[in-house]
Amino acid sequence: MAGKNYERKKDAPDGSFLTLKNEAVRSKSEIIIANLLHDKKVPYHYEYPLKLSNGVIIHPDFFCLNKRTRQEFYWEHCGKMDDLEYTVNLTQRLSEYSKCGIIPGKNLILTMETGRSPLETKNVERVIETFLK
Repeated sequence: MAGKNYERKKDAPDGSFLTLKNEAVRSKSEIIIANLLHDKKVPYHYEYPLKLSNGVIIHPDFFCLNKRTRQEFYWEHCGKMDDLEYTVNLTQRLSEYSKCGIIPGKNLILTMETGRSPLETKNVERVIETFLK
């Protein structure tokens, strides 16, 4: 897994949401994911930069390592699935991931929620056990 020092996203979180590692994240759902990764001793970086095939640098929510297999995973939490503009942007982003060989279910983990269907801790635990343990 890449080194700890990396350039953070320009519009870094303001510190409203802090993880157990005292990292600022963007949402309560990202706190859940980060804290469970930390609790389960899964190495990860928050918003680690990724250069796409078109040269654009993006910052997936999490970059994780399965210590047993040494496989690296990107993890995107899609927290506004009831927002049409958000889902259109997500579709474009997933297309760019695919061009880089980053494929959902292979090396890209996706979790999703809407206003009526929030992220459930048990689902995050299952995802971690399936891909990262």
